[in-house]
Amino acid sequence: MEKRLSKFSFPYTNHLLIFSAVMIFLPVILLNVLNTKNIIDTQPLLFKLILMIPTLFAALGFVYCMLGLHFKLLRGDEQRLKIHFQSLHITFTATIISLFVLIFVFINFAPLMLNWIMVILAVVAIISYLLASLILQDKYKIKSK
Repeated sequence: MEKRLSKFSFPYTNHLLIFSAVMIFLPVILLNVLNTKNIIDTQPLLFKLILMIPTLFAALGFVYCMLGLHFKLLRGDEQRLKIHFQSLHITFTATIISLFVLIFVFINFAPLMLNWIMVILAVVAIISYLLASLILQDKYKIKSK
């Protein structure tokens, strides 16, 4: 069993990533198309299922893709792994700095925006990881795939 798992290559990660991105936004689209006020009042269980099932599939897809990326990086060459780790280091630092700045700004100037801090930090983390990996690939003279 371990031999099978060690050779598992995580196929279809790109297709599954697109599918998961569509599924994460599907409840928002469905809630705009359907009569949500009527559904919430008459059938709250159906409303919960409309929200829960697509987001569950999206979360499972994202977890699969992240595991696939992790194992592909570990099985790949060491220079790409080094770029990945350095990018994660830069991302963590940028996210922590952004967290402290956002907490200071939101507490003092916009306390209602504290609810959005995780969304803003997620966007900061994604953008900083992508920028850091592009800068490090240029530094180590690696062509991106």
